[in-house]
Order: sequence, then C-alpha cells, then structure tokens
Amino acid sequence: MPLSTRSDCLRSASKSLWGVSHLPGSEESPQDDVALRAVLFDMDGTLVASDGVWDQAMTEMAAAHGGELPPDFFVRSVGLAVSEALLLAHELLGLSDEHLDRNLSWVLDRARMLLDEAPPLWFDGARELVRAVRTAGLHTGLVTSSGRTHVEAALVETDRSWFDVIVSGDDVVAPKPSPEPYLRAADALGVEPGECAVVEDSAIGVASALAAGCRVVVVAPVTTACLTVGGIAAVDLDLLRSLQHGRPSAVQG
Repeated sequence: MPLSTRSDCLRSASKSLWGVSHLPGSEESPQDDVALRAVLFDMDGTLVASDGVWDQAMTEMAAAHGGELPPDFFVRSVGLAVSEALLLAHELLGLSDEHLDRNLSWVLDRARMLLDEAPPLWFDGARELVRAVRTAGLHTGLVTSSGRTHVEAALVETDRSWFDVIVSGDDVVAPKPSPEPYLRAADALGVEPGECAVVEDSAIGVASALAAGCRVVVVAPVTTACLTVGGIAAVDLDLLRSLQHGRPSAVQG
C-alpha cells in the first residue's frame, strides 16, 4: 500500500479506538486487566517499508536460475526468516538444496546492497508511536526475523537507540512463528509476556506473539490478532493500553 494511502487510512481509523467492545466471544476478567509495561515492534512492513527489498532480491535470485517466483510466494513469505523464505523459493522453483547456502549469501548481500543504496522509509506515524511509548515510560523492543546486519542497514543508529532491546533473526534458534523471539524480548526487558503489547504486520508474526502470551495489534489484513488496524499510524498509547483490559474489537478500519 502506498505510504500516503496507508497513512490516510490509519488516521481515520485512529479516531474511534477508545471505548470499543472486547473481543467477540470473550468475557472481561481479572486476568485481562494487566498493566502495560512494554511495547514490542516488528520491523519490516510494520515500522519501515522494507519488504520490497527482500522481494527484489528473491526475484533476482530466481531470474539468475532461469525461473520466476509465483505471486503467492510474496504473500506466503511475509514474516518468514530469510532462510525459511529461501527454502520456500527453492521448493517453488524446483532448485536443488545444493544451491541453498550460496543463494542465501547472495540474497543477503543483495538485500544489504539495496538498503545501502536506498534506506527504507518509515511509515507515517511509526516514529511518533515509538517516541510516545518511550515518553510514557514504557519499555520498547524490536523483534524481527531479519538478521542484525539488515537491522543496522534498515535503521540508522539514532533509530536503533529508541529500542531497549533488539531481537533479530540471528539471536534465536527458532524464528517466528515460534514464540521464542517475543519470549526472549520480554525476558530481556524483565517483564512478563502478558504485560507486552506487540505491533505486527504478518500472520506469522501474530502467531509468534500470541504463542508467547502477548496481546497483539496488527497493521495489515490479518484477522488472528487481538486487534487489526489499517496501519502503524492508527496505533497510539490508548489503543495499546486498551488491549490489556480486553476492550478493543477484533478489527478496526
């Protein structure tokens, strides 16, 4: 979605975020009333528009082998670690596993080159949300399937300093959709998973956060989260705190 279109959608959605009902089929309980202590953010496709970098690198890799990835690859690979996405690409292209290591290195190098040439833009409202969370005295974390070198290329040092902890794909044994990335982030911050709100954009990331025991806001059309909004600019502190009280409806704008 173009940045301007996404931003317009988000701002209109954000006006009705307080006072909405709890999840359909759920009942508010003392367990729902947990204070918010930390907000954990996915990176690619959530804070920054960097998914296209991986799409281009994978497309060029496929072309180098005389193939073309089907459109559904780019849907199925959202949120996957690059190694897992490459396995899927190999399967769809019918490539031998003997090319895996070489292709992985090539894709990583190509993605880094693309990021160096044109650092990804932050989505409208993303920086403002991270700043608001920090100003409120809450912990912040970045939890991404991308490797640390990709994080360093996608986010300048000043941006990285906004996060109290960064968990990259290099820091875990089992990447998303395993709960390990979000469990590791919560542990590093000294908080319980249930005290964390997660902002995600993919079904794989949502599954990871929910399995860890976190509440989730998703900024893309994924319906398995606690709340779905149009994009990052629709998320504010009121919305994040409302998750801890079972207040938001399943989908907003």
